[in-house]
Amino acid sequence: MRRHIALRCILVILWLFFAAALMAFFGNLFYGPETIVVFAISPGSLDLSLALRLDSLSTLLLVMVTLLGAIIGRYSVRHLDGEARQWYFFRYLLFTVAGVSLFVVSSNLPMLFVMWLCTSFGLHKLLLFFPDRPGAIYAARKKLIVSRIGDLALLSGMILIFRALGTLEFTEISEALRGPLPNAASGDLLSLAGLLVVAGAMAKSVQFPFHFWLPETMETPSPVSALMHAGIINAGGFLIIRLSPLVDVATFAQLTLTVVGAATAALGALTMITQNDIKKKLAYSTISQMGLMMFACGLGAYTMALFHIFAHSFYKAHAFLSTGTLVRESARVGFKLAPPRGTVIVLATLAGLCVVLAGFFYESGVYLAVFSYSAVLLLGLFQNTSTRGGERPPLRRATVLMVLGLVVALAAYVGVESLMDLFLSGLVHPAMSATDWNSPRGIAALVAYGFFASAFWVSALLMKPAGGPLLSRLYTFFWSGGYMSALTTRVLASISPVIRLQDSQKRSY
Repeated sequence: MRRHIALRCILVILWLFFAAALMAFFGNLFYGPETIVVFAISPGSLDLSLALRLDSLSTLLLVMVTLLGAIIGRYSVRHLDGEARQWYFFRYLLFTVAGVSLFVVSSNLPMLFVMWLCTSFGLHKLLLFFPDRPGAIYAARKKLIVSRIGDLALLSGMILIFRALGTLEFTEISEALRGPLPNAASGDLLSLAGLLVVAGAMAKSVQFPFHFWLPETMETPSPVSALMHAGIINAGGFLIIRLSPLVDVATFAQLTLTVVGAATAALGALTMITQNDIKKKLAYSTISQMGLMMFACGLGAYTMALFHIFAHSFYKAHAFLSTGTLVRESARVGFKLAPPRGTVIVLATLAGLCVVLAGFFYESGVYLAVFSYSAVLLLGLFQNTSTRGGERPPLRRATVLMVLGLVVALAAYVGVESLMDLFLSGLVHPAMSATDWNSPRGIAALVAYGFFASAFWVSALLMKPAGGPLLSRLYTFFWSGGYMSALTTRVLASISPVIRLQDSQKRSY
């Protein structure tokens, strides 16, 4: 009875977090951004403060995080009912949601870094909900190693930012980078700092080659997966958006985001196709979606990336919390994707390439990010038009439906994107710069589209019901996640093996 009351109290606290987030959101909407300093010290030339930055970016994501936390908590009351460690889950759920909430409202890098560590600690504890399962332990250890790599990269980037600009406050960093840099040395430091920040964000948001641990966390309860995939994984994207002025002056960092994001999205999508476990499918879907988010950031389309974070979070939380229903519905309907026709593949690839090329000529390449992103969406639309187990529509009818669907989707997306751009005006740099096809940014966009187009073609092969030996090997390669999970588990097992609880008990007799 006492524990039941404690769980209800935590649930009430989560809903109070959401109510406070709504108040902050509407307060920013009506009265403008504000920084609330809770505590501040100044050791030497370094100003450290626990301060909350309430602006359009932070309050929007704060509403998202707190709402998802409250929903997941409410769902877990019954989902984990009867579990001996239900109280353990709720304690660290509250801790993690609080950490992510303070992470998004941080006004400076030191506070963000501390909350980054707290969030990582809370997630690590949640991943060990079943401490006697070797798979869960290995997954948590891999995530721990990858997170420490990201922590080191972000900390190194913070040091370089302070040396170059003399401040770690987000508003002051943004103001300093809008004007001319003090000297060439500062520019070099900021370029390296931008690359380190990008590396930290890539490790946090499961970009290649830091992605291998995520699909192995499926031994955790569904609420843990929902919280992780809907909220915590987005931390890297939020960091890039918050430090977008820095990323904009670090050209190599932007190119890295564009190319690696596209490669991660393509790899995640191809691996997802081969999975026969629904939770692993969703995990690789998250990897692909995070790659697409980073690809948008690399192009400078930060408002697109933010909208992507917001939409993906609610979609993925719902997907994980309803996996049982999805399995039953799939078994009942028998719905499966079928590979598109060869003519459709060729036409879609050429159409996407034409869209990207049009981006170079329209307004001197100022809107290349929009055109490149639209080309990727075009490929995705053409990929998901056929089903197996039913009669295929005629090619002409399918083409008309796809074109109509594309027009409606683009119109809706442009409307939402315009509102998002207006809402975040002044916080992020707009993706507005002239780009030639032979410029570094233009080449990166073409290379990225090459990754997406190649994945589009390979996906059609993987969806075929039968194939030769080469196709079988390719299917096995993607089904195993490129063997990275098995290799890393083997390395960890050789260094620090995990013994099942039952085995250890047997050995004691």
